[in-house]
Amino acid sequence: MAGPTLVENFLYTHSRPCSDTEVNADCPAPDKDGWNTLLQVARQNGVTGFIYRNTRGLDVLPDHARTELQDWYQQTTFRNLDQLGETLNVLRILAASGIQAVPLKGVVASEIIFDDLGVYPSSDIDILVHPDDLDAAKQVLQARAEYVSVPGRSEEEWRASHYHYILHKKQYLLELHWNLTKRYFEVQPEFWWEGVRSVQWRGVEILELAPEKYLMYAVFRYFDHCFYPLRFLVLIAGIVEHYGPEICWDTLMRDCSRLKMKRLVVFTLQLVHELLAVEIPADIAEKKSPGYSALKKLCRSGMLHGIERQHLRMMCYTALLDSPADVAGALLGRLVPTRGELCLRYNLPSGSARIFLYYLMNPVLLFLKKKDGR
Repeated sequence: MAGPTLVENFLYTHSRPCSDTEVNADCPAPDKDGWNTLLQVARQNGVTGFIYRNTRGLDVLPDHARTELQDWYQQTTFRNLDQLGETLNVLRILAASGIQAVPLKGVVASEIIFDDLGVYPSSDIDILVHPDDLDAAKQVLQARAEYVSVPGRSEEEWRASHYHYILHKKQYLLELHWNLTKRYFEVQPEFWWEGVRSVQWRGVEILELAPEKYLMYAVFRYFDHCFYPLRFLVLIAGIVEHYGPEICWDTLMRDCSRLKMKRLVVFTLQLVHELLAVEIPADIAEKKSPGYSALKKLCRSGMLHGIERQHLRMMCYTALLDSPADVAGALLGRLVPTRGELCLRYNLPSGSARIFLYYLMNPVLLFLKKKDGR
């Protein structure tokens, strides 16, 4: 892939968490056909709200583009307002039962980190609880908030192969986390609670992760979703810019080294620095990252054209693990997954007689399957 096109440059420049009027005005706009591509790519990457906010004071947008961006911005605002009310309701119910909970990303990030409910789309409600409170939290949400579990899998399977339960009611989907990484990294759940602090949000006292841990979680999530969509990278940029003075970079790098996430975090920070112009420490920005150019091109192609062969892409991205042994282990896990992982990957019900068949077919399906059902 060649250097960024006009569409890509416009996309990255106007998706930044903080708007810079001078930079925005100097960024060349796409031609007529380019606008159609830009709008499509922006929708797929969940950044229409950012582009609308960062360009509404400029004259470069054709009328149809401005109208469409404004419509998406308003839709995101209305959906986030709805999600906001339900998120506060969930937090109040858990707090009333003495259960500590940390809301993650979504509507909370849109308001606290970006100070705008119209920019960061929230598809579900993510809540972190301590493993000791997990069963109680699930029971409380089922009894008092009318959530129900997704049928077909046992709690043992979820715990063995995943890091959250999925609950739902009406239009709401809630992910109840007991950990914030899975599969590629061994991180104890207690790690995420170190440095958790109280903040005020909408007149309610809520908990938030320490900035370094929030950043690590956001980086892992972007990696685990195959470096797609762009809004996940914008969230990382927003965390760096919003919490910048509070982030202890030495602590971050020390934790990343200990948990074998250093290569991944350094690569992602360099990517956010290059594509979204976010300031990071010079020693991180200048650190040599083997394979950086090739992996950056792969990330760009995914954001521009979408992701189909996700399993194959993730095999490439395992190069970002810290050691050859980690890479080999991750690749082996793709080829020979656990029973629970296999059920989640191919959406098989618990106890399905087809599991053995899928074990045999898994190496072939990795190359044929376009979408990852993880």
